[in-house]
Amino acid sequence: MLTNLRWPFGCVLAATCFLIGLAPAIAAGFERPNVVLILLDNVGQEWFGCYGSEERCTPTIDRLATEGVRVENCYTPPVCGPSRTVLLTGRYPHTTGFRLHHDAALYGGGGLQPERDVVFPRLLREAGYSTAIAGKWQINNLYDEPGILERHGFQESLVWPGSIDRDQITSEQCATFRDIVRREAYDDAVAFNRHIESRYWSPVFFRNGRREVLPEKFGPDVAKEFALDFLRRRRNGPFFLYLPMVLTHGQSFTENVVATPSNRDAGRPHHEMFADMLRYADAIVGEIVTEIESLGLKKNTIIIVASDNGTEKGLTARRNGRSVRGDLYGLSEAGGNVALLFYAPAQIPGGRVLPLADFTDIYPTICDFTGAPPLDRYRPDGISLAPYLRGASVAGPRNWILNEYHDVRVVRNERYKLYSDGRFFDVIADPLEERNLAGQLASSLVSARLRLQSVLDSLPRNTPPPFRLLSLSAFRIRAENRGD
Repeated sequence: MLTNLRWPFGCVLAATCFLIGLAPAIAAGFERPNVVLILLDNVGQEWFGCYGSEERCTPTIDRLATEGVRVENCYTPPVCGPSRTVLLTGRYPHTTGFRLHHDAALYGGGGLQPERDVVFPRLLREAGYSTAIAGKWQINNLYDEPGILERHGFQESLVWPGSIDRDQITSEQCATFRDIVRREAYDDAVAFNRHIESRYWSPVFFRNGRREVLPEKFGPDVAKEFALDFLRRRRNGPFFLYLPMVLTHGQSFTENVVATPSNRDAGRPHHEMFADMLRYADAIVGEIVTEIESLGLKKNTIIIVASDNGTEKGLTARRNGRSVRGDLYGLSEAGGNVALLFYAPAQIPGGRVLPLADFTDIYPTICDFTGAPPLDRYRPDGISLAPYLRGASVAGPRNWILNEYHDVRVVRNERYKLYSDGRFFDVIADPLEERNLAGQLASSLVSARLRLQSVLDSLPRNTPPPFRLLSLSAFRIRAENRGD
């Protein structure tokens, strides 16, 4: 029985939070706010100055965090596909079945379906919002499912398709790739990654459903210009802009960094090139914010900035006097505890830090602010953060947050972290998780561990995946289970 933990799954609680959170906005006379959600790719907290990074890469994002509300600890699955699915559906992997990375764009085999999962952009569109996406989607194959982005609620779209570039390979190679996917041949699939469509130089995009190749252009700039044009045309609002950047992901699985227009030299150390990629992403965030201000939209626009998972394992950064190694795919703090901040000076009192949230909370929070409540038949697992963000509540709605990948779940509060396999850490004193406290008998540790264990024990069983999940990590895991 949970006693002092706030339970995030109840429909009654979600509806109550929605109504309580909406009332202050109505009383204050605010119009429905515009929402801009910016998502950075493959970059952990250790690279953001507002989280203690010493790398000096994110001055714009740091300012937004200082003037807005920064979430100190935000959990999301530690790889692109599951993380984005949690963000857009508001549901944990054990609810949707997407417990492994599924790269639908690259390998096909199924994707996020509107009949099964109702993403919040669809609710916003149905509530009268103009909606657009510019950047990376990945959780559907745009060639297999034309029109899928519109069905998910986006009226306008410019999206990197992320598939094998069939302009660059022969029909025989296409057949070879299909056979590789059928056999789930990990090493052969890795080798084929060099044929993926470019997201950076001379990128490939789907613009409102039509494929285009842009020689000599830089993909992040193309997406930025699309986003800026959308803001200018839809300035009378209300609008929702989703900008899931391709930065700072590498060009492919085997190419971890790329040169940007700031420095075209591709022969530099990877640490330096990655820092340049992040600075370029931060500058794009700055251009989006400046445009919102110049259009006179600052008062009625909520800007959310987040990262989708941790950094590549081959990259390290200095944070609070420590060297932190990236942990993409890992459930460590470096892998699944990501950046999240909210900035809206007229509606969200700034200069505050929210201790705990996870990606399931973004869905109900946006619904709360915009007045687009979730459907009765489809409720997110998360809790609206809006009452706290508006200043109506002095405490955040959560006493714990949850993360999971494959067969492992992990729950933490502000100090302690418990894995479903029994590992237990004080992540304030031991952020690198080097000292397992599972066998310690001190009463305070035993009590904290039992409280977190009660959360894990209360969670439902895993929902089976809706189809066979296809990705490099899925190929590797199934090969290991077979003993290959």
